[in-house]
Amino acid sequence: MPESATSRRRAAASQPPPEFLTSLSAVRRPVVVGHVEPDADSIGACLGLSLLMRQHEIDARFVLPRPVASRLRFLVELGRDVPVVSEPPSDAEAAIICDTATPRRVHCTGGFERLSGLATFNIDHHITNPDYARHNWVDPHASSTSELIVRLAAGLRWKPSGAAASLLYAGLHGDTGGFSLPNATADALHLAAELVRAGADVAHIGEQLCRSLGRPDFELLRRVYDHTRMTDDGRIAYSVLSHEDIVASGCSASDIDDQVSIPRALRGIRMAMLFSEGEPGIVRVNLRGEGRTSVIEIAEQFGGGGHTQSAGVRMKNKPIHEVVELVLAAAQAHLARSD
Repeated sequence: MPESATSRRRAAASQPPPEFLTSLSAVRRPVVVGHVEPDADSIGACLGLSLLMRQHEIDARFVLPRPVASRLRFLVELGRDVPVVSEPPSDAEAAIICDTATPRRVHCTGGFERLSGLATFNIDHHITNPDYARHNWVDPHASSTSELIVRLAAGLRWKPSGAAASLLYAGLHGDTGGFSLPNATADALHLAAELVRAGADVAHIGEQLCRSLGRPDFELLRRVYDHTRMTDDGRIAYSVLSHEDIVASGCSASDIDDQVSIPRALRGIRMAMLFSEGEPGIVRVNLRGEGRTSVIEIAEQFGGGGHTQSAGVRMKNKPIHEVVELVLAAAQAHLARSD
């Protein structure tokens, strides 16, 4: 039985547990899997780990059943030496699941159930992760799962190539908001510096993540700006993207990434939200807290999860305007209790 999530979080291990390392070291033919709607940390951690393993004659393959957001495709190109598959091949003996808070968010054709029969490893930094795999390493104090992969490599005495270092640096950059959020700790910055020394291409990653919008992405951002609103008390800023908005801009559900940073940029707010209907009838809610404001409680109220100040939820079979009303009411009640 896996160690409980509660005890593992209490330990707040900054290094992989010895028994986790021992079990992982025995794996020779794994698949590496991230979460649905993958962000820079999910892709960077998965491909960075896959490259590290392949450098050491471990036949790691990356499971990616659907294309990633256009602005993140450069990460797949950086990891081009890793075979990409839509589902685990028949010879796979283990699945290493990275940056995935719950089994239902596993990005694999057939979902987590498709991995039954394989030895499963769970490497993550989401505070709501219930330790659902056979082998678990969950550290909610880490800035990102990419940080955990850097620590894992150090524990195994693996030195990353320039490509692996770039992928892991991109994951750190993405989850720390370009090293501007509270999770950009001294440890995270130290590990980022180590990745730069190992060959991470800082200029290329910065350009691709921050200064390489395609016309559809630019049009999507324009709509986020146009639709941004604030509550009367000025404490919550939010924007809404209908399915029609996303399609008309030339984008898809996979392109919804960190656009919540637009309402979050307003001075004086305590909470930011982005409501998006990437698929008809499925509304995704991205939640961000500013200062000391926690948003995880709101996500959990609606069946979601994530981090203390960065969380999300998906709601089905409700009109987007109804989801907006429900979540805004819950957020305002949460802020009132926090005062």
